[in-house]
Amino acid sequence: MSSALFVRACAAVFAVAVAMAAVAVPGMRAHADHVPDQVPGYDISWPQCPNRVFPNTRVAFTVIGINGGRPFTPNPCFVEQYRWAQRFERNPAVYVNVDYPKAGRDLPAATGPYGTCAPMDEWCRAYNYGYAIGREVVTRAQSLGITPSWWWLDVETGNYWSDDPTYNGQVVRATLDYFKERKLPVGLYSTPRQWRIIAGTYAPGVPVWTAGAQGMEDARRRCSDPAYAFGGGTVKLSQFYDHGLDTNFACPSGHLVAQYPFPDPYNRTGPHNRSLSLSGSVLPHWQPVPMLSSE
Repeated sequence: MSSALFVRACAAVFAVAVAMAAVAVPGMRAHADHVPDQVPGYDISWPQCPNRVFPNTRVAFTVIGINGGRPFTPNPCFVEQYRWAQRFERNPAVYVNVDYPKAGRDLPAATGPYGTCAPMDEWCRAYNYGYAIGREVVTRAQSLGITPSWWWLDVETGNYWSDDPTYNGQVVRATLDYFKERKLPVGLYSTPRQWRIIAGTYAPGVPVWTAGAQGMEDARRRCSDPAYAFGGGTVKLSQFYDHGLDTNFACPSGHLVAQYPFPDPYNRTGPHNRSLSLSGSVLPHWQPVPMLSSE
């Protein structure tokens, strides 16, 4: 064999070896290119209770609904869902349903931090009611022994609201005040259109979780598009629908564990260095379990 043929043969063998190594260790090419691996977050609540639905994929962070669709109602499977979420974070975030005090319902609006309200004083009643929304969920969380890392106020047109956005804004303002007074991190979940309908021009300037994106790339784009920063805030989370669940993209600096520093070279199915137990002990890797018992 000539020296030229020998060199070409060695090169061919080396190329085959490299290709085999790449097959043997999935993600090797991604490691070489240093392409970050974006793993989304998920939010679940009472709609997932009947069939006990949990994301069966990698999960970077979670937001769990603490209400059953409206204020002062419990999510019937909140404890189970929150325990599931604690496999990814020590203190998962929660979201809180907010609405306006509807006449005829026995609601804590007549008295509160704004004082004792006259029967027709809607401004006073709106503030007391919003403040009570915050107080009820925080008290319930404390009774369960949990400390959510973030509280998102869910402001959507699907719930009951006044025809006057000024009064609706008063409810939201009071709920925000409750969290701010206790130095609890709080933000708003809505869409620009729904926010305008409900709260008009009220601009509290708190972090924003915006909904309605079409896929992850659109969600990523909305992070830097001021059109989606309703209420004078900054977009921190952007929601889209994927895998049959509400899925979320964390904007830069929006969440501590949303962006992996590098792809998992072994293509595992969960975030590495996350714990499967509620004690917080570190495991070398994580594998999904279909569901976690609430008992």
